[in-house]
Amino acid sequence: MDEHISFNNILVPIDGSTSSEIAVELALHSAEEFSSCLEFVYVVDMTALNKFGTVDPSKEYYTMKIEGETILGYSAKLADKKGAKHKEILAEGVPWEILCELSKSADMIIMSVSGKSGMMAGRIGGTAKKVIEGSYCPVLTVKSGSNKIEDILLPVYDENRPAIDVAIQTAKRVNGKITVLSVKEKDHDPQPLVDKIVEEIRKEGIEVTGEVAEGSPVEVIVGKSGMFDLIVVGVDRRGGLQSILHGGATERIVTMSSCPVTVVRNR
Repeated sequence: MDEHISFNNILVPIDGSTSSEIAVELALHSAEEFSSCLEFVYVVDMTALNKFGTVDPSKEYYTMKIEGETILGYSAKLADKKGAKHKEILAEGVPWEILCELSKSADMIIMSVSGKSGMMAGRIGGTAKKVIEGSYCPVLTVKSGSNKIEDILLPVYDENRPAIDVAIQTAKRVNGKITVLSVKEKDHDPQPLVDKIVEEIRKEGIEVTGEVAEGSPVEVIVGKSGMFDLIVVGVDRRGGLQSILHGGATERIVTMSSCPVTVVRNR
């Protein structure tokens, strides 16, 4: 297990939308659980300025900048009330590029999969998708308002160390339990792998169970998501779920799951 995994610095992109407020709530809860410093980020999307040519770009720019300062100030007040360490970043540029660059010095990003048209581009496939694909740290995506993280689902196909380590460290911090899940496929018996990972997690003093299911991996994971507070998904360099799922599998899990999903890229 990687003992150096920490959640000391959490990046929180915000845009004032209801969905980003949910991300802020979870980030504040996580800061309390992990003793983290929150970095609230608002990006003035320069590509969105005067997109339709109907507004003076300079006026639109200052409107967006003032909006960003206001939203950052509000988030800072919420953090102060919770006693959470925090700092605010007002940036300009292409949102996903800014966030991926900032992720180099972050331990995790907590963000909504939807938001205003400028910052988080409506649905995954815009900014959120590009951040998940390009981030240098795990990305925890949120849709609902629950802050509780106790039951963690860890889908596995191979030994994706980063995902396993993130699940272990998360469970340790929140005193949670982990379910290791693998899906049986033709000519592939995942039971030995599940047993091995379960034993490793149990040695860390974490309550853990293992399960082997049948069916489509994405459908199985999404179908079970309502029974968990968090899913930790390992993603390979090609963007598939570990080494078996491709063609937008991660995107479908993030958008269709009932609980937050942490995407951990194996670089």
